[in-house]
Amino acid sequence: MLLPGVSDAFDRMAGTLTRFENGAMRETLRLGAVGTFAVGWLVPRLSAFAQRHPFVDLRLSTHNNRVDPAAEGLDYAIRFGDGAWHGTWSAPILDAPLSPLCTPALAAGLAAPRDLLSHALLRSYRSDEWAKWFALAGLEGDVRMPAGITFDTSLAMVEAALMGAGVALAPPALFGRHLAAGRLIQPFGAAVDLGRYWLTRLHSRAETAAMTAFRTWIAETAKEAAPSFSLETTPLTS
Repeated sequence: MLLPGVSDAFDRMAGTLTRFENGAMRETLRLGAVGTFAVGWLVPRLSAFAQRHPFVDLRLSTHNNRVDPAAEGLDYAIRFGDGAWHGTWSAPILDAPLSPLCTPALAAGLAAPRDLLSHALLRSYRSDEWAKWFALAGLEGDVRMPAGITFDTSLAMVEAALMGAGVALAPPALFGRHLAAGRLIQPFGAAVDLGRYWLTRLHSRAETAAMTAFRTWIAETAKEAAPSFSLETTPLTS
């Protein structure tokens, strides 16, 4: 009869002891992030966070913008959108306007936005993105867009573009390595703004020391990466 209670007590004691390392307390931070943002922006900067806050045991998972922080036990979730999620505190991290990206070989045949209509247009699950980009570029109304594969992540979509499968509509800010290396080309400067990346947490989630450390760090890092963009660190939406 005593075994369940005793076992639970020892498990909790073991869990507490494992949070100590070299005499210092460690704290777990569970973060879920959109895969594109994680790979294109966050991961290259995480070593700086680890050096600055060695007490944080960061556990990163990725998602395709569909996430349930409560069910997944997340402290923070990084999402793309307008910042309005019910019962959620949110603060903007990064502007991410979308623009066509393709291989240099394909870009060589693109003199004007209308030329894109001769190629496969790769798309995300948000089906109106290409229509909004064409409207911004001056083409709208009776424009018949060619068929293209639909992807649930920009990572997979851009990978297909790298293989010459078509033109991806994706945020250049998150694929800078491919652009700098010349593997991808942004043939037109027009970029349609359909949302931002946001740091979010449930209002019911009390902020821990690890969460405060991460929120402060990502605010400062985002501001350094884009000095003209003011990152709010107070509750914006509910």
